[in-house]
Amino acid sequence: MLKESLFPILEFDSNKQAKIQPSSIINKPPVPKACVITFFKEVIHKKLESGELKQIGISPTETIDIPVYKTTYNGCPVGLVGGFVGAAGSAALLEELIASGFEKFIVCGGAGVLKRGIQVGHLVVPYSAVRDEGVSYHYIEPSREIECNPDAVRAIERVLNQEKIPFIKAKTWTTDAIFRETEAKIEKRVAEGCVTVEMEAAAFFAVSKFRNVLLGQILYGGDDLSGIEWDRRLWNSREMIRINLVDVCLKIATQL
Repeated sequence: MLKESLFPILEFDSNKQAKIQPSSIINKPPVPKACVITFFKEVIHKKLESGELKQIGISPTETIDIPVYKTTYNGCPVGLVGGFVGAAGSAALLEELIASGFEKFIVCGGAGVLKRGIQVGHLVVPYSAVRDEGVSYHYIEPSREIECNPDAVRAIERVLNQEKIPFIKAKTWTTDAIFRETEAKIEKRVAEGCVTVEMEAAAFFAVSKFRNVLLGQILYGGDDLSGIEWDRRLWNSREMIRINLVDVCLKIATQL
């Protein structure tokens, strides 16, 4: 019997068995051990056009089917999958990828910046996420934050340092409500140490911890929420930065 809470989202159940198990509905084709999840769809399109990808599976939903691809980096096979925006969709996608046989993940995508001076394209490696979303509370008991796997963070740092790519290791704010990032909330999150805001990190960290797989994330500095007015900064049009970031993530994935 669950202990009742004033708020249903806080009624955590530690039972790992659910009515629907991912492993019972997912076919398990041969897949590489490591996988990169990227929110840069144009990078996937370019790699498809250049013949770098082979489709090995699909994650179907009612509205969109997400292909699962395989590529190689320095001779090593790696999965490559487009991300599903939002915590709930990301959690479900990650569950299916784990059930398919992937064991190690690197995620890369954009994030709003909360700290003035972080340039477009500057990388942030989140070591922890403030859990201002819903899905993580169904995987991990309630807490204000959830940490990224330290081994994954170290692997990311090692490769970024080898490549001489500057980055910030910091805390991120994961929220479901893109249109409810108010001035007061932003101020509070900045005071907590968050330098970015996005919609998926806490969910990724929670699911990977629950399923005991290795996952790390790199955030790409995007639009700026640190000023009086929102600045889009044309963050989603920096093509080469995004292509290079996916390639770096492929390298990291092979070294996890």
